[in-house]
Amino acid sequence: MEGRQSTISVWAWISQLWQKILFPVTSEPVNSSLPWFWSVCFYAVAALLCFGNLNHELFEPDETRYAEIPREMLAKGEWVIPLLADEAYLDKPPLFYWSVMVSYKLFGVGIWQARLTCALFCFLTLAVCLELGSLLIGRKAALAGSVMLLLCPGFLIMGKLLLLDSLITLFTVAGILTGFLAIRQTKLHKTWWTLCAFICGLGILTKGPIAVVLIGVPLFIACLLDSRFARLKPKAWFAWLLVAGFIPLPWFLLMANKQPDFFNHFFWEHHVKRFLEPFDHQRGVFFYLPILMGGMLPLVWFGWQFARKLSSGAGHAFQNPTNGFLLLAGGWCIFFFSLSGCKLPTYILPAFAPLCLAFGSFLTSECNWKPALLKFTCLAHLALIFLIQFLLLPWYANFRSPMAHREHIHQVCGESNLPILCYPRESNAIAFDLKRNHLKNYRSKEFDEFREVLLSQPKTVILCTHRHALQGLKQLLPDFLTVTHEYRCSLEAPNFLDHSQAKKFIKAMGETSLGLCDIAVVEHRSQETIRQASYQTQPKKLPLNLED
Repeated sequence: MEGRQSTISVWAWISQLWQKILFPVTSEPVNSSLPWFWSVCFYAVAALLCFGNLNHELFEPDETRYAEIPREMLAKGEWVIPLLADEAYLDKPPLFYWSVMVSYKLFGVGIWQARLTCALFCFLTLAVCLELGSLLIGRKAALAGSVMLLLCPGFLIMGKLLLLDSLITLFTVAGILTGFLAIRQTKLHKTWWTLCAFICGLGILTKGPIAVVLIGVPLFIACLLDSRFARLKPKAWFAWLLVAGFIPLPWFLLMANKQPDFFNHFFWEHHVKRFLEPFDHQRGVFFYLPILMGGMLPLVWFGWQFARKLSSGAGHAFQNPTNGFLLLAGGWCIFFFSLSGCKLPTYILPAFAPLCLAFGSFLTSECNWKPALLKFTCLAHLALIFLIQFLLLPWYANFRSPMAHREHIHQVCGESNLPILCYPRESNAIAFDLKRNHLKNYRSKEFDEFREVLLSQPKTVILCTHRHALQGLKQLLPDFLTVTHEYRCSLEAPNFLDHSQAKKFIKAMGETSLGLCDIAVVEHRSQETIRQASYQTQPKKLPLNLED
């Protein structure tokens, strides 16, 4: 009993700290007198930044994978099972792939057509931030927060990449804001609550159950923390989960019918195990700190002043329950992924919008910065965004892309019936460019099968996707197979650098293209060995530095 009373006392203390000290202001003045001209200007600049310059080369491995999967699905007429290299790709649900397929259907298959979807999702996130934010904190504060979000370098850099994170960010932000509109009064608003559940269901169909964690958990915590919000009964949560689960249910049932191992692979491997224990992309608990500081650079300038006034207990205008919830929602996303066993920079993208809205409220009510300094800061960040989006990022993408060697790739791989294999990782950039579905990938542990495929073909092109792959391949080939052609996909230094500087520059940049190091052509020394030879000797072990 003592332990239970102690837990209740701690929770009561946290609740009192939340309501009486951090966010004691109950009245939330809403100022909607902002001229429409500023909203039009915001949408115009947002459209320019979101939809501008989408045609630079795709990054390996993630962007090329998410461009290739919907291309293969569309080519096969497959709308249920995601496909990669003609095999089922069960890691993620299909809603993002469907959106890219629609873009391909309307505008053709290409790089900008693929990225167009992410640009649209970024633009819609900004629109949701402004329009729904206006209902919560007023038009002026919502516009300030939306401008801050637009000026965050990480939002457009990560959001416009061809990844699922742009779409899950849109649904997370929309779900958080509609959910709060439902609970912010003592009585639940059922229409907003149903809409929130529907949006969460779309999030599940985008990236799995993580949508429930990012949307539902902060709403649940807020209801427990603050008595000024609606006290939701279990049946309200049950109805919410029922609506959210109903949206993706048909696809889950179809997949379970067509892929018997789907639930184990999808739910356990990719939506439980990867968050509870080290899975891949392992990073330290403070991994996201520099990403936040660089990705949300405008907030860094106001952070100290914001924290000092928040902890002063003076009851400033921005210390209201709405801003408390926005900080809670953004902070929960960062906290959850910081403790996760799998971390990537783009995972915390959904945290940007609620944090920016809270800071927008602070800017319009308590910030002591002079207007001239604020304008200068905004223009400086806008110039930085333009520099990154229209110069630095496209240059780097084109510089490191395997398709910088497009002419040679087409020369070697141009024959439609010529078998092309990847070793030891996939090369989706070339599959996407050549419109080839069957670029089979073989890892080091699959070398026996890989060798048998080489033995059955008179000529095979091998895309070596690790810096030591070609060297290891030569050591392991049987005597009657030989490499007749090899091409190093090395980087080319800018012309203005001298030899010594160019060498250091190339070494610092990675020496070879992203996802492609060498192209090799393997042929039989004699036609008599094709499909007749059987390489029985045990292959040597691969070099220790040949990573999978």
